[in-house]
Amino acid sequence: MAQATRPVTAGSITDRPTVVRWTMDEGLPHNLVHALAQDRDGLLWIGTWEGVARFDGRAFTVFDRQNTPGMEMSGVFAIVPERDGGVLVGTAYDGVFRYAGGAWEHLGDARAQRLQVASMLRDRDGVLWVGSEDGLFRIEADGRLTAAGAAAGLPKTRIAALLQQTDGSVLVGTAQGLFRLDPATGRARRWGRTEAMRTAPVRRLSRDRDGGLLVAGDAGVFWLHADGALQWLRQGQRVDAALQDRQGQLWMSLSSGQLLRRPSSGVSEEMLSISGVVSPALIEDREGLIWAGSTDGLFRIAVGDAGGLTRHDGLGGDYVRVVQQSADGAVWIGHAAGLDRWQHGRIATLRIAAAGRDPSVLALAAANDGGMWVGTYNQGVLLLAPDGAVRQRLGTEAGIPQGMVRALLQDADGGLWVGGNAGLAYRNRGRTRLYTLADGLPALQVQALYRDRAGVLWIGTSDGIAALSADGTLRRWPAGAAFPAHNAFDFLEDADGALWIASDRGLLRLRDGRFRTYDHRVGLPRDKLFRVIDDGQGHLWVTSNQGVFRIARDSIAQLDAGRRTQLAVDVVDRSDGMPGSQGNGSSAPAGWLSRDGTLLIPTSAGLALIDPALPSRHSLRAPAVVIERLQVDGREQPLRADYRLPGSVGRLSVDYAGLSFRSPDKVRYRYRLHGFDRQWIEAGSNEEAVYTNLPPGDYRLEVQATTNAMDWSRSDLVGRASLQLDVVPPFWQRGPFVVIAAIAFSGLLLWWYRGRSHRYLRRQRRLNRIIAERTHELRAKNLALKLADFEREELVRKLAYQAGHDALTGLPNRRTADPHLTAALEHARATQSPLCVALLDIDNFKRINDSYGHEIGDEVLRRVGEVLRATLGEHAFAARHGGEEFLLVLPGLDREQARARLDDLRHRVAAIVVHDVDGRTVQCTASVGFACVSPALQSRRELLVLADQRLYQAKHEGRDRVVG
Repeated sequence: MAQATRPVTAGSITDRPTVVRWTMDEGLPHNLVHALAQDRDGLLWIGTWEGVARFDGRAFTVFDRQNTPGMEMSGVFAIVPERDGGVLVGTAYDGVFRYAGGAWEHLGDARAQRLQVASMLRDRDGVLWVGSEDGLFRIEADGRLTAAGAAAGLPKTRIAALLQQTDGSVLVGTAQGLFRLDPATGRARRWGRTEAMRTAPVRRLSRDRDGGLLVAGDAGVFWLHADGALQWLRQGQRVDAALQDRQGQLWMSLSSGQLLRRPSSGVSEEMLSISGVVSPALIEDREGLIWAGSTDGLFRIAVGDAGGLTRHDGLGGDYVRVVQQSADGAVWIGHAAGLDRWQHGRIATLRIAAAGRDPSVLALAAANDGGMWVGTYNQGVLLLAPDGAVRQRLGTEAGIPQGMVRALLQDADGGLWVGGNAGLAYRNRGRTRLYTLADGLPALQVQALYRDRAGVLWIGTSDGIAALSADGTLRRWPAGAAFPAHNAFDFLEDADGALWIASDRGLLRLRDGRFRTYDHRVGLPRDKLFRVIDDGQGHLWVTSNQGVFRIARDSIAQLDAGRRTQLAVDVVDRSDGMPGSQGNGSSAPAGWLSRDGTLLIPTSAGLALIDPALPSRHSLRAPAVVIERLQVDGREQPLRADYRLPGSVGRLSVDYAGLSFRSPDKVRYRYRLHGFDRQWIEAGSNEEAVYTNLPPGDYRLEVQATTNAMDWSRSDLVGRASLQLDVVPPFWQRGPFVVIAAIAFSGLLLWWYRGRSHRYLRRQRRLNRIIAERTHELRAKNLALKLADFEREELVRKLAYQAGHDALTGLPNRRTADPHLTAALEHARATQSPLCVALLDIDNFKRINDSYGHEIGDEVLRRVGEVLRATLGEHAFAARHGGEEFLLVLPGLDREQARARLDDLRHRVAAIVVHDVDGRTVQCTASVGFACVSPALQSRRELLVLADQRLYQAKHEGRDRVVG
């Protein structure tokens, strides 16, 4: 038993920040990020060594000398958003640029345009202060550059930070200390409570959430609180930037290249793992996210709605299939590499294999004695004690069918239900009964078991559901007319007796014998759902391959009553801190509500932990919507609130963005051109609206965005932006011209009409006769052509099937088998998954033909083909390779699994009994040789040659055996 060395609790996991990185590969102009800011509209601006970029959460818009004439932005060290929506960009060698309304302006005179900008401040009076490598300057309204620092008595040194105080004075952080510039006198003096605060080099000035002051520099961080208290943090260590977020946490960029998080309690500090050397670029955005720059790109740090438990925390494997909490509070976690037990902050990996590697765990169920029943991929069912020790093993010797165990359930009387790929087994008092298709199951693959309050056992299969009553009556709902889905993955009984079913066609509810489907048409992001859980707080949680969905119960009732058209759904996925968005199905239970209220969700990348209350904290906000670009016939226009366009416009395109940096992939859009569109255009995640050949008129384009799973009824969660468009008609479409032209045209039309009408009537009569004759001829020809096409298509289909299949056995022939084997080999090599190839030959087949006749030989071949189809299942492949020889392709099976499968197949062939016309019994056996893919055995030819050699060996050793 292996155990994690450090405590891991649900609280520590859900509070763990997640870090997302963007680099040049995602669109940054350069990986070295110097400056960050968020403008009035909510867009993020990033200053790099090779230009500036604007970010909307999905894509970067880059501005540099390559795409913007007159731009010289090699090295952007300062960015300042302005109240009017403009953005100031300070560069390393070329002064200050201003962006507003889609246009750029180079500020100041020739001297100003050569400034080496390190910091900037637009004060409340509109004065632009610029800190440079050579002191403090002002760019006046007329463009003149004034040496404000020299006049104020400041040293001629690097001005790294500027901050205006409430009294109008300006704090100036320099390489020689902190100064206060008095606007009344125009003079600057050293400022600070201590000598170190006054004289140490300053790197960054910022306000805390209460109005206090943070001074970051070479001596550490001086924190002057609003109540006058002074703290000196990180004494003697250079700190390039410091900020306090809205949660009260303090973030510091250290000169050592690390990002430090200090909680509001100040009890402990955490170094965050950010690659590269962290730069002074550090901000908090309006969503409470922390953004940092480094030599390796842009980073977003967030505490989301979820956390994850992975190998990093001590899990034995990240591909988690099932999870369940036992009576003693322990959480059992089944994954592709085995089973873990999590209790008291410790994760223990349990060794459950009788020998060799631990099997993949697909099912869990609480045992009546406090232990846990465990269903495996290929080692049957295990009973584990509460401490994880294996007490009992149930396999084929106990009547449990061989293969994957997907669902388990123990009754109060000790009876155990086992669902798998070969049906449903019930074991009690040492006896086992197997339920199959013959007993009424809709399909052999059983993947969900649930006992309702009335004692009915609900059975979910891959092709419908069934219900087994206490009296032994089995009722089935096969997929199709009876059941509105194929796969049923989970059940949940409601308080009113209704049954919720997670299926591959949405969330189903069975009430009073009728099914109701809730799917993408009523607001669910995905239809394929694996698990349904009631959190007891008014929500249902369902898992999927693209996150976990929280559905408000009251919205279901309102939808049923016709008071709304969409469900209220929140989505939690990888962007919220889950280790992965892909949930897992066909295993049970694929999710659990723990005693402390935490949702435990298996994913392909670890175990997700979700506090059901957290989505209310982060997700419930309307994303700001910005219009990013407007193009008229391919030409970009300056951004403004209204446009007057000529009537000759052919194509109008508008790019927009809904700003949700926490979950940009959740943003969904709709738009409407009022005055043109009769209803809203659902745009999904598309961020462009296009119109062509708009008629003249007054229009208003409105764009809406939401992250609330397209629930447009929640107006408080919908962001909006609009544009006014006036399409002016050309002169020939205006009133006076139209009236005159209409009168003239009417007179001309009347004269022409009278001259043409008489000739038209004569021609019309003649044409009517011709049309009637031709129509009759065409109908006859069309009918003949349709009949010929149908016969030709039917013949082609039959010929194609016959060319690829053996007429006697119905199996694919060698022509079909060869490309299938090649494809299986390529997939095995690409995914590094096991693959075995076998050749099966009927023993003494010539003697059967000679002794009983070819009709009996043909019957033996047909029966062997039926056994192959029934035994191998949907994932394996069988083909007639020639004569009495068959090719078998077994993907996903290692050597021992393949040997077991083939040996079972050999026994089934030996069980075939055929009677000839004289009543004589004809029995047959088969020899099998197989080979598996290995580093030394990769090609199709090598596999077939080795399999053939081993087939020969099986024949030589006495037949009726498997060699491989």
